[in-house]
Amino acid sequence: MQATASVVLTDAQATEVVAALHHPDLPLRVRDRLEMVKGIALGFDLETIGAWSGRSSRTVRRWLAAFQTGGVSALTDAPRSGRPRRADATYLTALEAAVDTDPRTLGQPFDVWTSARLSAYLAETTGTRIAPGWLRVLLHRQDFANGRPKHTVAHLQDPGEVAACVERLGVVGEKGADQSGALRTPL
Repeated sequence: MQATASVVLTDAQATEVVAALHHPDLPLRVRDRLEMVKGIALGFDLETIGAWSGRSSRTVRRWLAAFQTGGVSALTDAPRSGRPRRADATYLTALEAAVDTDPRTLGQPFDVWTSARLSAYLAETTGTRIAPGWLRVLLHRQDFANGRPKHTVAHLQDPGEVAACVERLGVVGEKGADQSGALRTPL
């Protein structure tokens, strides 16, 4: 059992803190608070913990008291006020499914998604309207690449003529067979 400035941690509490610190998805603010508690378990005083955590001794004492009354769960942030998220988990799942699917297979009259088209499609299917600009932010957060499509006319070309042109270019060479690198002179 470690004691510092009237804060007492049992061995079970110290083990709980160390176990919680090993979670990779732990929010940064909770991790900082757990580090403060771990500092007490290691025998540091409040001023030292405040110095290396960048917090005042009063703040460190407040989070230590919260830990003693409620454990690790007492160190999490309270729910924030405000409007709930529009792009919830079901919307993000629908977004990912739509982006990974060819628009024509979904009955759309185009073959390339734009943010405006995708926003309109998701508004129809999910009932949640999100602006195309914000949709691009969501796509970026999901690590989807977005940008202008690169259109080609390769599908309009005759394969036989393309092969004949490639063969002629191979025979003539890059600069032309008859020039042999000589400079041109004006007449």
